[in-house]
Amino acid sequence: MSDLAVTARCWEDLAALPLEVAEHILEVFVERRAEDPQSGETMKGVGGPLRKLHADLSGGRSIRAVTWYDRRRDVCWLLGAGDHSVYDRVEAMAPSGRHLPTAEDIANFEADAPIRLMERVLRAARPALEAALAAPNIEVPVTNSPPPNAYFRVDGSRLWVRVVIVERGYRQVSDRQLAAVWASVFGTADMTLDYPPDGGAWDSLYMVGPCPSPDAWPPRKLLDRV
Repeated sequence: MSDLAVTARCWEDLAALPLEVAEHILEVFVERRAEDPQSGETMKGVGGPLRKLHADLSGGRSIRAVTWYDRRRDVCWLLGAGDHSVYDRVEAMAPSGRHLPTAEDIANFEADAPIRLMERVLRAARPALEAALAAPNIEVPVTNSPPPNAYFRVDGSRLWVRVVIVERGYRQVSDRQLAAVWASVFGTADMTLDYPPDGGAWDSLYMVGPCPSPDAWPPRKLLDRV
């Protein structure tokens, strides 16, 4: 599951649209690009490649947007939105590169990494928890693209959360990201780190807490925070 982001220029496009239309574009963007950031028809004659996003509404309203997948950062960007004219606007900016995320866009994206990680865990956590409950003592992946990799394992009344923090010899996870994973799973309780009886993996940290019920999790107040 890839990260998603919106450029500042595209936020201006969205702000100029009726609220219903802007919200619908964002919903379709999340629905289609989170799972497959390279889906959609490719725009011809424009490098990238750039992808067309169709988000039509009832009543014959043709709504269009343009996305670009940054493979290196594993993030799909929403570059422009509106009606069919958005294609012409993006194409006109392409020769100078003004259609792509700016340095400020990228800096803001990187600064929001802990929040995005929490959102990814929340999206994937319920099915992962249900799978872990159905197979005790077996690790179930929660999120792995983009890093960090995280796994659930149910041990009796406890839930272990393994987060891989070292990859290719370097630490890949900040303390803020670890705190975001803990908060997305266990809420506001103080973080508890431990190692399982088998010793665990050398490249990982292990969080452990009471195993929640999928029926009442994640709590509404936690969802409201993200």
